[in-house]
Amino acid sequence: MLTGGSTFSAGETFTQALMDRPGRTVRIGQPTQGVFSDVMVRKLPNGMSAFLPNEEFLTSSGRTFDGTGIPAHLTEPVYTKEEFDRGKDSAFDRAVNVLRTHGGAGG
Repeated sequence: MLTGGSTFSAGETFTQALMDRPGRTVRIGQPTQGVFSDVMVRKLPNGMSAFLPNEEFLTSSGRTFDGTGIPAHLTEPVYTKEEFDRGKDSAFDRAVNVLRTHGGAGG
């Protein structure tokens, strides 16, 4: 599974759902954004605003990835200017290599 900072909300809940499945889903790229749910917005009397998530998504062991995001197993650049300038996609190339050499079992 390719993940990065542009993986958020439903993409993160899907990524998290695959974590506890039998077998191993290998995450390649960068951590997800860490924004799993809609937020409640409250205007405060002093003119400031408070933003709070209104849901919490937990793994079967009770861990949440709000804020930190779900880490990749295999770290690769994702959507960087340097990658685009060179016509590269390191995360995709790594995923193809993992599938070819390990049948998707990780590396």
